[in-house]
Amino acid sequence: MALTWPASIRPSEMTWGVVNNSRAFTSTLSNAQQIVGQPGAYWQCTLTFDLLTRIQERELSAFLGKLDGMFGTFNLPAFTRRRTNNVGALKVAAGNAQARTISISGATANTALFSVGDYLTVAGEMFEVVDAASSNAQGLATVTVNKRIRRTMTAGTAIEYLNPYSEMRMTQDTWAMTVKPVVANGSYQFREAF
Repeated sequence: MALTWPASIRPSEMTWGVVNNSRAFTSTLSNAQQIVGQPGAYWQCTLTFDLLTRIQERELSAFLGKLDGMFGTFNLPAFTRRRTNNVGALKVAAGNAQARTISISGATANTALFSVGDYLTVAGEMFEVVDAASSNAQGLATVTVNKRIRRTMTAGTAIEYLNPYSEMRMTQDTWAMTVKPVVANGSYQFREAF
């Protein structure tokens, strides 16, 4: 079960992005390329902590210890993409494997649901909205997302859009923190867990 990120620990800097799963085949004769795209894209990030107090250092150190290196997982909040406008109890109506759209139900009727760049989470998997989406009179909408759905989503699964998160794990088994007389700092790399 994924751990919850400590609410009192916020990174001073975050490098955040997606690793796509494409392969290029280049002709040795003409240098022409064929590109094959597959599902399996994942989020990666580096969290940097510049000025941790002694209490924050202990909390972060204990949290990283709980992860047990790459073995443990945790839900990393999208700190900069939280929302306050409630547009309904959104649920998955359909989300087929390898598709780049999610059909949503449970929205407030005739409402702007998502703007470009909003995040949403379904069963621990986070997506970025790439086209604005609005609901129809029945509270249904189709949302286009930044990466292919890895496996078919179960209809009725709740969608977290107010406080989106991604289930992550460390990219390596070792970590360290620089400890100074008053403060501590460190930088850690994570990738989406699946």
